[in-house]
Amino acid sequence: MRILSAFTAAYILLFSMPASAGALEEIRASGEINLAYRSDTPPFSSHNSDKQPEGFTIDLCKIIAEDIRTQLDLDDMKINWIRVNAENRIDAVASGEAHMECGATTITFARQEKVDFSNLTYATGASLMRWNDDDIDNIFDLGGKKVSVVGGTTTEKVIRNALETNRISARVVVVDSHAEALQQLIDRRIDAMAADQATLFGIGYKTQGEDDLVITEDMLSFEPYALPLPRNDADFRLAVNRSLSNLYIRGDVGRSWQQWFGQHDVQPTRMLLMLYRLNSFVE
Repeated sequence: MRILSAFTAAYILLFSMPASAGALEEIRASGEINLAYRSDTPPFSSHNSDKQPEGFTIDLCKIIAEDIRTQLDLDDMKINWIRVNAENRIDAVASGEAHMECGATTITFARQEKVDFSNLTYATGASLMRWNDDDIDNIFDLGGKKVSVVGGTTTEKVIRNALETNRISARVVVVDSHAEALQQLIDRRIDAMAADQATLFGIGYKTQGEDDLVITEDMLSFEPYALPLPRNDADFRLAVNRSLSNLYIRGDVGRSWQQWFGQHDVQPTRMLLMLYRLNSFVE
């Protein structure tokens, strides 16, 4: 009888404990939302001249934040921007430091062991950037050459696997950021840098010598981007996805695209247009 009573007491205690507050309740209570971002992945996420976050994904996250403020009926809501890098961006969300990461992050099963993801926001693939006077047109031209890649990215795995599978004797130079990779390319300490095509494009047009840099046409992978979110927080994920769907339907995504890509005569692919159509849901 004493064992049964102890078990009953423990059961009641366990299920009477208040559940941990989700992201929406945290934001409602504090009046603040914490958004992680990377400063080295233009045109998705970078710094402007005033060191403030800017970019395609930054625009999306600002719209999401405003929609969440409206949903929570808050008169005002502060955005706290938390700078992260390729290595710690997932942990920033998993640990609760950030409610969402606004960059260029690919969905993988390994990452889903730590965080959840929003619906898709972009799709691209890994490629190479090199000088226009070089003869690197694809990965098979890397034999005996050096290629840089940011450590901890999906592109690092793609490049290493492709080189090993095709028995190409290239040296992989792991760096901490795209900015470091670009500087090594400019200094000709490497022959090419590897990253997602869209990121390479953004890095290229932010340099003074964009006409001297060439992005190869072949894509070595498929990279579906989404926003990392706290794991097992269905209410917050629903709020984010509802906002994304609405901004796709309203056309906000097109206006942001025009600002960050269109001015450089880059047009959305049919695949990308279909992605936004497939992620547009009605109430």
